[in-house]
Amino acid sequence: MDARTLPSMAARHKLLDRFFRRADDGSVYFVWNASDEIKEKVAHILDRAAYHWRRGELDKAIEQAEAALRIAPDSPTANEIAIVYAIEAERSQQLKHMFDRIPRDLANTMPLAVLQAVALAHSGHESDARILVGKFAEQYTNDAYVLFARAEVSYATQQWNAAADTFRTLYGIHADFPYGHIHAAKALLASGDADTARGLLELRLQTQPRNADVYHLLGNCFEALGQITRARQQYREALSIQPDRGESHFRLGCLERRAGQFQAAGQHLRRALEQNPDSTEIVRELLAVYVATKQWDDAHGLIPLLFRARPTWDDVGMLVTALTEGASFPTLETHLVEALKEQPNNVALLYLCGYIAYQNARYAEASRALEAVTQVVSRQEVWLTLARVYRAMDNPSQALEAYSRVIELDPANIAALSERCQLRIQLKQVQGALDDIETAIAASPEIGQLYYLRARCLLEVGDQQGALESLTLALQRDQHLFDAWVLSSQLWRSRGDYAQAIYALKQVLAEAPDDVAALSAMAETQLAIGRVSAAKQHIARILHLHPEKGEELYLTLGTSLERRNLFNQALDLYEDGLLYFPNSSELRFRCGVAALKSGAFHICNRQIEELSALDPIRATTLRDVLAAMLQAMRQPRP
Repeated sequence: MDARTLPSMAARHKLLDRFFRRADDGSVYFVWNASDEIKEKVAHILDRAAYHWRRGELDKAIEQAEAALRIAPDSPTANEIAIVYAIEAERSQQLKHMFDRIPRDLANTMPLAVLQAVALAHSGHESDARILVGKFAEQYTNDAYVLFARAEVSYATQQWNAAADTFRTLYGIHADFPYGHIHAAKALLASGDADTARGLLELRLQTQPRNADVYHLLGNCFEALGQITRARQQYREALSIQPDRGESHFRLGCLERRAGQFQAAGQHLRRALEQNPDSTEIVRELLAVYVATKQWDDAHGLIPLLFRARPTWDDVGMLVTALTEGASFPTLETHLVEALKEQPNNVALLYLCGYIAYQNARYAEASRALEAVTQVVSRQEVWLTLARVYRAMDNPSQALEAYSRVIELDPANIAALSERCQLRIQLKQVQGALDDIETAIAASPEIGQLYYLRARCLLEVGDQQGALESLTLALQRDQHLFDAWVLSSQLWRSRGDYAQAIYALKQVLAEAPDDVAALSAMAETQLAIGRVSAAKQHIARILHLHPEKGEELYLTLGTSLERRNLFNQALDLYEDGLLYFPNSSELRFRCGVAALKSGAFHICNRQIEELSALDPIRATTLRDVLAAMLQAMRQPRP
C-alpha cells in the first residue's frame, strides 16, 4: 500500500483522521500528512506497532514504533505514536529519552509539546509539568491531547480524583479518543467510580479485544461493583490471553477462596506466588487457603515467610490456628525468634511468642511476653491468652482481672465469659458465675455448652431441677455435648431414674466407646439396678484400657453401692476385684465391711484372716466389730 494513498482513507473522527483508523476487517491504518516524507516501510512498521497495541502487547508495540523512528526520526506521527505508547506503558526513562532526541522545532509542535508535560511529571517535575500543560490549555481549549496530558500528569503524581475528573471530561467530549482508558480506569477505581471505569474499559475492548490488562481491570471493576461471578469471568479471560499474569492469578485466587473453591484458589495463588515470591499479600491469601483446607505442612512452610513480612494483627488469628496444628513448634519458633530480632517492636510477633510459650507450658515466659504486649496494645486475644496463662499458673486473682479486661473490650466475648464462669465456680463465687453465664446465654443462646455451665452453677446452689432443665436445653442444641450427658446421668441416678441415666450414658458411649468416666458411670448404674453381668462388661472394658486404674475403680463402684445400702452387690463387686488385686488391703477391708453388713459372716472371717498379714490394724478393727455384732446377736431380747 503506497503511503501517498493513505490520506484518501476517510476517518470517522477528527482525532483518528490525524493518524489512526481501524477498518471493518480489524486492520489498523495510519494516515500521514502530505508533508511527511515517510517511506512505505515506515507505514508498514507502524501498522505492526498498532497491531501489537491492539493486543495489549505494549512492549512489542513500543519496539516497532522505535524501529520506525530509527528510519524516520523527524516524523511527527511516528514520534507521537511512540510517546503515547510509552505513556501507556509507564516507561518513564524511555519517555525522557524519546523527548531528548526529538528535534527542538518538532518538540514544540502539538501534540508533542503538550505530551512533554507527562514526561516531566514522570521524572518528578510536577510543577513544570502543570505549568506546561496549563499554557496549552489556554490556547487549545478542550483539545483531546491537552486533556489527555492533564489527566496523565495527575495520574503520574497519584492525584486520583483529579485524574479521574479530567479523564471523564476527555471522553465526554472525545468519545472516540483511542488512548488513556487503562489509566483512566485505574484512576476512577481509586476514586471509587467503578461503573464509569467499567464503561471506558468496555469501550477500549473495541480497539483492543486481546488486551489482558483491560480484562484484568474489568475484573477489578466488577469486584468493586459486587458482581463477583462476572469479575471471575474477566480474570479468566485475562489469563486465557496471558497465562502467566500473576496479578490476575492473585485476584482470581482471592475470589475463589471467598467462594469456598479452595482447590482452584490454591492453584491460582501458587501461580501468583511463582510470579511474585516476595508478595506478602499472596503469602497471606495462600496461607488462609491452607488453613481452611487443613494442609498443615504446606501452611507451616509459608509461616516463616509471613513472619519475615511484618505480620499484622489481622494475621494473628490465622497464624494461631496454623501454629496450633501439627508438630512444627520448635522449627517455627526458631523462625519466629529470628523475625522478632529484626522486628523487635512488632507486637503481633511478640504475642505469637507468648502464645507458643503458653502452648508449650512455659507459663512464666508466656506471661512476660504477653504482659509486654499489653503495655503497647490492649486487645481481646492478648488478655484472653494471658488469663489462661494465669489460670495455668494457679493465679486466680490475676486471671479474673485479665478476663475482666477482655469483657471490657467485648462484653459479649463468649470464651471470656464462659471461662471466667468456670473459674468462679472453682472459687465458689456462684452468683458471679451465674451472672457471667446468663450474659453469655443472652449473647449466644444457640451454644449448648453455656447451658451446661449454667447447670453446674445451679447445682452449686442445690437446684437440681433447674440444672436438669438447663442440661436438657444444652443437649437440644448440641447432641454431642458429652459433659452434659455425663452430668445429666449423675443427676438422674441421684433421683433414682436409672433408665434415663442409662440412656444418657449410651449417648456418650456411642460417640466415645472408650470414655472411662462414662464406662465407670454405666457400670455403677447397671449395678444399682441389679444388672451385674452388664456392669461387669463395662468394668472389663475399663480394665482392658487402663489396668492400672482397676483397684481404684472397684473401690469407687463398691463404696457407691454401699452408700445406697446395696451391700450384697458391693460384696460381689469386691470379691471380683480381689481376683485381680488379691494383695489390696483396701479392697479386702471394704469386702469385709460389706460382708459384715450383708450378714455374710463367714466371708468376713475369711477377709479378716487374709487382712491380718496385709494390714493387722484394720484386721483387728474388723475382728472387734464382728465379735461385737455376734455377741449382740447371742443376747436374748428383753
